[in-house]
Amino acid sequence: MWILELGSLQRRHIAYKLRIKDILSSRYIKTDGVNPNYLQINSQEVLRLNVIGVVVQKSDMENYSGIVIDDGTGKISARVFENNFLLNNVNVGDVVLVIGRPREYLEEKYLLVEIAKKIDPLWAKARKLELKDFNLQDKDDVKGDEGNKEIFDESQKSRILKIIKELDKGEGVSIDDLPSALGNVDQIVNVLLREGDVFEVRPGRLKVLE
Repeated sequence: MWILELGSLQRRHIAYKLRIKDILSSRYIKTDGVNPNYLQINSQEVLRLNVIGVVVQKSDMENYSGIVIDDGTGKISARVFENNFLLNNVNVGDVVLVIGRPREYLEEKYLLVEIAKKIDPLWAKARKLELKDFNLQDKDDVKGDEGNKEIFDESQKSRILKIIKELDKGEGVSIDDLPSALGNVDQIVNVLLREGDVFEVRPGRLKVLE
């Protein structure tokens, strides 16, 4: 999938929902040049992650801030090196959703945080059920799925995000309430869900992840 940013097309990769134990047991691949590093899970190259867990530790080190999250299958560190404000509203005991990129230092895997948000603890139970029979798609299957995706520019997605915020009175917004004049709403919403910009408070009702 592609987004229009600063006049050029740049790839924004899917944030895969994974259990921590599957992240820790995966192989971390370092690449050359401008290509990003990734996790090798089955035949899939995973460059972004979507993880839910409980914060069991929070710390401020000399060159970064971090939390340790536990999802019941394992623990992993999530770190911020520049935008320390991303962890301001996250504390020990909170259930959080973290979207970030996999990194490894001295053979220890961790997440480089893009988004960290406190969420309702019920989402941890929902995620556990969702990943109960985890089996990440094979690479060929994912390619076939992406081949049917439409290219959306940033303005289309921004308009939908703005409308969801405006309509949301606290319980989310039904997909059916989004105006069809914005384009193929279902496909755009699927992209926003995959990229972690929105989430479903319950099936068919969306909230913006802020």
